[in-house]
Amino acid sequence: MSKLYIYGIGGTGARVLRSLTMLLASGVSLGKNIDTVVPVIVDPDTSNGDLTRTVGLMQLYQKIRSHLSFDNRPEKRGYFFTQIDDMGTNFRLHLNNVANMRFGDYIAYNRFTSEGHADPNQALFSLLFSDSNLNCPLDVGFKGNPNMGAIVLNDPMNTESLVSLLQNFQSGDKLFIISSIFGGTGAAGFPLFQKTFREAEALDIPNSSAIANAPIGAVSVLPYFGLKDDKESQIKMETFISKTKAALKYYIGNLNVDALYYVCDAIKNRYNNVEGATEQRNKAHFVELAAALGIVDFCRTDVQHQRNGTQTSFREFGVKHDFNPLTLSELGASTFSQMGREMISFYLFSRFYLEHFNETKNYAWAKTNAMKNTSYSDAFFIDLGQFVDAYRSQWLKELSDNQRSFQPFELYTNEKDVFDTIKGIEPRKTSMMDRIFGKNLQGFPAIDTEISDVSMKRIKGLDAYNFFITVHETAINNVIKRKYNI
Repeated sequence: MSKLYIYGIGGTGARVLRSLTMLLASGVSLGKNIDTVVPVIVDPDTSNGDLTRTVGLMQLYQKIRSHLSFDNRPEKRGYFFTQIDDMGTNFRLHLNNVANMRFGDYIAYNRFTSEGHADPNQALFSLLFSDSNLNCPLDVGFKGNPNMGAIVLNDPMNTESLVSLLQNFQSGDKLFIISSIFGGTGAAGFPLFQKTFREAEALDIPNSSAIANAPIGAVSVLPYFGLKDDKESQIKMETFISKTKAALKYYIGNLNVDALYYVCDAIKNRYNNVEGATEQRNKAHFVELAAALGIVDFCRTDVQHQRNGTQTSFREFGVKHDFNPLTLSELGASTFSQMGREMISFYLFSRFYLEHFNETKNYAWAKTNAMKNTSYSDAFFIDLGQFVDAYRSQWLKELSDNQRSFQPFELYTNEKDVFDTIKGIEPRKTSMMDRIFGKNLQGFPAIDTEISDVSMKRIKGLDAYNFFITVHETAINNVIKRKYNI
């Protein structure tokens, strides 16, 4: 099996990785060849709220998965199946010489002075960079200025950090780059990164040929949100389109990637104009989920690199109808096949775990040999509860509340049967024959009944954590198949 190395650039990169982590937790598969992702976030703003939240989520995923084994899973999928490995980076790419430094100091602007005379080098820098650029502290990012980002990210010392993650890269591994096209960090980093990878053979690193000839995919996120007016901020929403056009023009003839995904939306929401640090913490957006699905598609279609005469495959994301809100029924068939059943399954699991699990601790399945000595105050169950709460009460809620809104489920009602809270998909009701044969299809008792059946049939020898996850996931998926025929 192979690894996928993912470079998430800037705030958008962090937010797309957050959505990808939720998809992987729900059991979305990256195909038969990828069982490990190695994500790293590239952002000089190390206190960025989007970054720290995503890092915390991926660390929580790691803790849960460390208790699980998938040796007996022939289908190579399931909750938390894909391994997330930080390779000792703590999911952050270290950028050199940016802490406590202004951009002008970074480029040694004041070094170019002559005794009483205007220095031509300094004059050139003054032409390329404004006073606000020169005085910008780098540890809060590039504030939407790709001209600054191109200088810092192209520093040879930062190139060394960039490729250091790839020390264990092997033939069969793949690379993926996430960036926005209308900001500073992502617009600058994407072309530089892919160029570095393709020219890896010039660098003194192991397996450089494998890196240079690896399949490279990328998602370029076009404008999908706006910013409120703020005269004090250097980030101006009115520049988003012009930056996008300039970047797209540059990309022509300057990229050597195998698959390039584009995703955007009409701007329907304006966030507070926050230049960085802890306050930059945007709600999850459907566009970020669509971008994460680009990663899934790249892996599942097993894109390969043709060294001579590579033809980039350009792909866009679309939905059936231009509705707001969107539901699962508005997604295309291929998109639903990638994530629809898995999202429903993990949503039902999150509801079951948060609302009903405490009532089941004395049921027969909980007294089996695998579970009888288990303490439900173990870190595993606490971490699992924290993760499913982040899935339902934070990520899904933010997707629902944002604009454009994505509302696959009714999150705010406890009055309906849980199976009636999946929007756009009509559940089958319990029939007379179901009742006769004891197949209850209503509410959490339907899952309880299936858990009881599954727990008696599962492979023996599983420890408590693997038994718990396997039995609950299998039971919920069996109920979904009967209830929705998916």
